[in-house]
Amino acid sequence: MNKFAATIGNFDGVHLGHQELIGKIKQTASKNNLKTKVITFNPYPFEFFQWKKKRILSEFDKNNLLNKLGIDEIKSIKFDEDFRNQSAEEFFTNTLLNENIKFLSVGRDFKFGKDRSGDIELLNELCISNKVELNILDDFKANNHKVSSTLVRELLAKNDFVAASKLLGRPYAISGNVIKGKSLGKRLSTPTANIDIDNVEFCFNGVFLGQIDKDNKSFFCIINFGPKPTFDDYRQSLEAHILDFDKNIYDQALSIKFLCKIRDQVKFNSVEELKNQINDDKNNARELIKSYE
Repeated sequence: MNKFAATIGNFDGVHLGHQELIGKIKQTASKNNLKTKVITFNPYPFEFFQWKKKRILSEFDKNNLLNKLGIDEIKSIKFDEDFRNQSAEEFFTNTLLNENIKFLSVGRDFKFGKDRSGDIELLNELCISNKVELNILDDFKANNHKVSSTLVRELLAKNDFVAASKLLGRPYAISGNVIKGKSLGKRLSTPTANIDIDNVEFCFNGVFLGQIDKDNKSFFCIINFGPKPTFDDYRQSLEAHILDFDKNIYDQALSIKFLCKIRDQVKFNSVEELKNQINDDKNNARELIKSYE
């Protein structure tokens, strides 16, 4: 049976701090003939408790990024009522010992068990008594600021994709499979690619200029990200009108990079009024593109 070097958390964003944790377990695994494992949650605790906090990444992107970092196994735990009611000791046994973990790396603010009752001091005691080596990483900082999912969310809420991307170590993008929507784009004479985002809520919305890479070419796009208030649809969705592109891409994976905001989302009085706004969006996008060419 494989033995593991592991880390545990939401990993929403897979930002530079998360990458530091993962680098540590990979380094230890290589030296000690262990496999690597990331233990994460879906839904996240903040989604289960319905806090105001919202997502940075889809599950699709999170798993892809963790795989690209060379993780041997990703274990996604369903956060539900039974799971949240485990004591700290039960959490340790069920989530860590039963996963055959021999080395564990966590951040200094790690909490575990019901009502976050377990802290680093208790975790250290449990690890010592069960012969698990514990590594506690200090905060990862960039420009004297702690790199955290909270900070990334704040930057995305301000539409500061440049600053957010620096904390992520890559351009901010959302990926997913192209699925059939309600054909509203055709009704508006503006066909869109609808991206599957698993009905989760993200930490920002609006109309944006974006970019995709397809068939070794780069295309700009106008992204409608959020609810569709004009059609009384208030679920968050992701649609992209790809400029100068007319291929069928249903059932293909698409990654959309966010460049800048065009406008807020607005509830229009009629479809005709929305059509006029979309034409204005296209003209604004063409002007904004000049800064990225």
